Amino acid sequence: MGTFQKTSETSYCSSCHVMKPEFYTLEASSHSKLACVDCHVEPGVLTKVKYKLVTIEELIASLTGNYGIAITSTTPIPDSACTQCHDMNTRKVTPSGDLIIPHTEHMQAGVHCVECHTGVAHGNIAEKRATFVTDYGKWDDSTGKSFMSDLSSIRPNMDVCLNCHKVRQAPLNCSACHTSSMKPSNHDDPSFMNGGHGDLANKDILNCDSCHSYMSKTPVEVSKGNEGAFQKFLAQDNGKTATISASDYAKANTFCKDCHSKKPPSHTENWQETHGVLAEQNKDKCFTCHDNTPRSNSPVTNVTCVSCHPSIHDNVPWQKSHPVQLPEQPQISEYCYTCHSQSTCGKCHSTGKGS
Repeated sequence: MGTFQKTSETSYCSSCHVMKPEFYTLEASSHSKLACVDCHVEPGVLTKVKYKLVTIEELIASLTGNYGIAITSTTPIPDSACTQCHDMNTRKVTPSGDLIIPHTEHMQAGVHCVECHTGVAHGNIAEKRATFVTDYGKWDDSTGKSFMSDLSSIRPNMDVCLNCHKVRQAPLNCSACHTSSMKPSNHDDPSFMNGGHGDLANKDILNCDSCHSYMSKTPVEVSKGNEGAFQKFLAQDNGKTATISASDYAKANTFCKDCHSKKPPSHTENWQETHGVLAEQNKDKCFTCHDNTPRSNSPVTNVTCVSCHPSIHDNVPWQKSHPVQLPEQPQISEYCYTCHSQSTCGKCHSTGKGS
C-alpha cells in the first residue's frame, strides 16, 4: 500500500527527468498544491489500478529510452477531475469581472473543461514544442514561472470562444459574453475619428489589435517573430517586439480598410494640384492608404506616388535612357503624347514647358 501511495505523489513523477517541464510549470501554476494524479487520473478505484499499470509501462519506456522526443499527454483530463474541486453551478463570471461564462450551459452543450482551460496547469508547453529531450536541461523554477506568467498560455483567447460559437451556432454578439461595453472611452472623443485614432495606433498598434483583430475578415500579422516566454526559453528573443506599422495594419485589417477605401473629403477635384504641400507636412498620413512603390499591393488603392511621378525621372540623365533620341534639354510637345499619356504627364507638364 505504501508503494501504491508513493507512486501517486508528484515527487515520484518529477523524479523522472522527462517530466521536468511538466513539474516546473505545475509548481508555478494555480494548481501547484495538487498531485499529478488528482487531475490525470479519473476518480475511482478501478481507474487508479489502471493508472498503476500504465506507470509500469512508462517506467520501462524511460529506462530503455523508448519514448517520443517530445512528451505529450495522450489522455484528456476528464471533467470529473475538475468537478471534484470546482462547482460548475456557481461559476457564472470569470475573475476579470467583465466576462460572462455560464459553465453549466457549456457543460450541457457538451463542452469539456479542457477545451477552454487546456493550459491552466502547464501553459500548453507540449503544443509550444518545449518538451523535447534536448530541452530538459533548460528547465528550472524560473523557466516554469516564465511560461506560466504568460497569460496567453494559460487562458483561452477570444479566438477559442468565437470559433466554438461559430461551429455550435451560439451567439456572437458582444453582450453574450461581456457585461460592459467593449468600446473604450477615448473612442467617443470627437477628434478620435478625425485623425486622432491614427495617432493612437502609431503609439500602440498592439493595443488596437487586441480588439480589432476580431473585426477583420482576414487574419492580420501584427507580431513578427516574438512569442513571449517561448522565444525567451529558446534564447532567441532579443527582448524587443517587432510589429508592423499602423499604416500597414490599416491596409491589412478589413475593418480599417473598408473605411479607408472611401475617398477623404479633402480629395477634391483640384486635389492633385494641392496635395504636394500637405504630403510634405505628413507623408505618413498619405501612406495609410497609398503605397510608394511602382507595383503596389495595397488593398486600399492602386494609386501610388509613381502613378504620377515616374521613377524613371530619378535616373540622371534620364534622356540617355529614352528609347527615342532627345536633345539635352527636351521640351514637352504633342509628339511626346504619341507614346505618353497626356492625362498623366499633363498633371505636371504642359506643352512647351521645359522638362
